[in-house]
Amino acid sequence: MAAVIDSNLLIVLATDDPRKPLVEAQFDFWEAEDEELHAPSLIRYEIANAFTRLVTAGAINEAQMTEAWEKATAVPVTLHELRDGPGAVKIAVRLRRQSAYDAAYIALAKTLETHVWTLDGRLARNAAGSGLPVRLVEAR
Repeated sequence: MAAVIDSNLLIVLATDDPRKPLVEAQFDFWEAEDEELHAPSLIRYEIANAFTRLVTAGAINEAQMTEAWEKATAVPVTLHELRDGPGAVKIAVRLRRQSAYDAAYIALAKTLETHVWTLDGRLARNAAGSGLPVRLVEAR
C-alpha cells in the first residue's frame, strides 16, 4: 500500500507543534502497516518555506531549523516529479485554488490510486466535496 503525505505532516513531526503526537501516531500506523510514503518533489520546497516563516517569526532559531530540516528530510519518502501538469491545474480549478501546490499532491495520489494525508482541514473538506482522495489526519 501507499500513502501520499502533505508537507504539513513532516513540518509538525520535525518541530514542537502540539499536534506532533497525533502525527507520530499516524506515522507509527503506516510503519506497522508497511505503507510506502510518497510526495511530489515540491514537498522539500514547502518544508523550507514553512521553516523560513518559523525562523522569521521568531518561533524557532536557525539551529532549531537545521535540526528540524534534518528530521523532516530523514523520513523515507519517495519523491515524484510532476508528470501531469494539466491534470494538476484541473484539480486546482476544481478546488477553486489560485495555485496548484495542493493539486500536485492530489494528482500524485490519483496516479498511485491512494489518498493524500494532511492536517489541512480546509483542503480535506474541499477535496471531499469534490470527490478527491484527501484524508485528514485525526485522532483514532
